[in-house]
Amino acid sequence: MTDPLRLYAAGSLRLALTPLLATFSERYAVDVVPTFGPAGLLSEKIIYGDAVDIFASANCAHPLRLKALGLAEETHVFTRNHLCIVMRNVPELTAQSWLMALLDPRFVLSTSTPGSDPGGDYAFELFDRIECLHRGWGRQLRDKAKPLVGGWLEQAIPAGMTAGSYLIRSGRSDMHIGYASYLPLLLNQPDLHVVHLPDPYRIDAEYMLAIMKPARREARLLANTLLSPEGQNFLVNKGFASLF
Repeated sequence: MTDPLRLYAAGSLRLALTPLLATFSERYAVDVVPTFGPAGLLSEKIIYGDAVDIFASANCAHPLRLKALGLAEETHVFTRNHLCIVMRNVPELTAQSWLMALLDPRFVLSTSTPGSDPGGDYAFELFDRIECLHRGWGRQLRDKAKPLVGGWLEQAIPAGMTAGSYLIRSGRSDMHIGYASYLPLLLNQPDLHVVHLPDPYRIDAEYMLAIMKPARREARLLANTLLSPEGQNFLVNKGFASLF
């Protein structure tokens, strides 16, 4: 009997990969045991000895580091995402521009944890972009932002909610910078307001997978499934961008 395929994957992929993995397992008679979480922390676990067959990260840096360390056989970009902002739907926030809202000292701004979670790294990339365009503002946002999710003390997010909606509804944050792939869970929510970042503020995220050594045939099969038109459709249906 074939050993289960061990997958570590970024938490933002959970909604897209869960149905894809079910289809994959049924078609190829391969059990997949997924672990979802902040990609930076998962990468560290692999480096320190966790046995994994395939790693799907929300950035390229972590898989490329695993390959440079000789732990990964090969890497492939398999989808893309971008940032958006979700905020409490109150006039004090929505009546002003999104950038002024972020800077408003009356309101809490949250992100994922930089270093541990690529979502936090992308948020701070946005702050750097803002600093280039509006000197001093990006630095203010770096100092203001609270990394409330994606760290070692990860908290469970209730089903049907995103980190941003949970933090806002629980009163811990007023605005959260997160992934646009969560838009299906954020739109048409009367208590939430979603901001699409315009050019030149748009921050794109490339997701990369790593096939770990020793490379198993089943891991290559799953990687090929993710890269196939069918696999891309699973991702697109959950808010990600296709490679095609």
